[in-house]
Amino acid sequence: MNFRALLRITAALGAAGYVASAVAQQPIAIATPPSGSIYNSTAAAIGKVLGDKAGLRMTVQALGGSSQYLPIVNAGEVPFGIANVYETSLAVTGQEYFKGRPTKDVRTVAALFPLRNTIFVRKDSKFKKLADLKGARGPVGFTNQKILTAVTNAALAPGGITLDDVKGVNVANIIANTNAFKEGRTDFFVFAMGAAPIREADAAVGGVRALTVENTPASVAAMRKHVPVAFLHYNKPSKGNVGLLEPGWIVSYGVNLMASTKTPADVVYKVVKAIHDNAADIGKVFPPLRMLDPKAMAQEINGVQYHEGAAKYYKEIGQWPPKQL
Repeated sequence: MNFRALLRITAALGAAGYVASAVAQQPIAIATPPSGSIYNSTAAAIGKVLGDKAGLRMTVQALGGSSQYLPIVNAGEVPFGIANVYETSLAVTGQEYFKGRPTKDVRTVAALFPLRNTIFVRKDSKFKKLADLKGARGPVGFTNQKILTAVTNAALAPGGITLDDVKGVNVANIIANTNAFKEGRTDFFVFAMGAAPIREADAAVGGVRALTVENTPASVAAMRKHVPVAFLHYNKPSKGNVGLLEPGWIVSYGVNLMASTKTPADVVYKVVKAIHDNAADIGKVFPPLRMLDPKAMAQEINGVQYHEGAAKYYKEIGQWPPKQL
């Protein structure tokens, strides 16, 4: 090999090393719905703690909604995203509004917490139980977050009604759904317990009330017609549970962190390990994440494979194979 050839090889290797180093310094983005959504707050809390404790630079990529960004994560344009486990399954298997365009390269990474999704009304309104909402004005459409049709129906169904029984007001996503309520255009809104927009709505209208569900086989059967993996979660009033005025059951389902097959395995491994090792600190930043159980981060999702980087870590700590939901 002559000297010039050696120089070319050395220069190429040096450039490759520079590029790899530059890539390593790039922030790791997590796709979420707009600011204020519980997924957005979740990603921000994870990013803060992982930056402080593990030296991982993570940023929140706020987009219109999960049905919009699942294909973006699938394409590898954003390395991570947050969605509920039911929508992740629909997307990967190409069902419902993902029919004909399955996100086959999406992989689950970690189970985060149960999303307690419920219906809120004004505290002083005439609506005291779910059945009272028949004929009321409610949010429909959810063009950027289509899964909200199913989860809102699941929250309403134990009361014997669905969105077909209300006077529909079109909204784009979860934040628009809350804004419509604050502006007086709807009589109720749907949101996950513990999120900041509930507190904002509470202040804006003089108080909100969460409509809870009776824990009966009929309630469970009704909600599972819309979200098959839903379950009932018992909650008590607390500072974090704004709008919950008495103990009760709330329709819930799992939330997962996901990635693309194009997301490097070593990056996924580091993120999963850092979440596992710092779960308590993450919960201190955002209260709903206090329900993140580091011993149950590997949970089975119908039709969805685990990312190889996550699987490697779970095997090392004895959380493999994933538990059934």
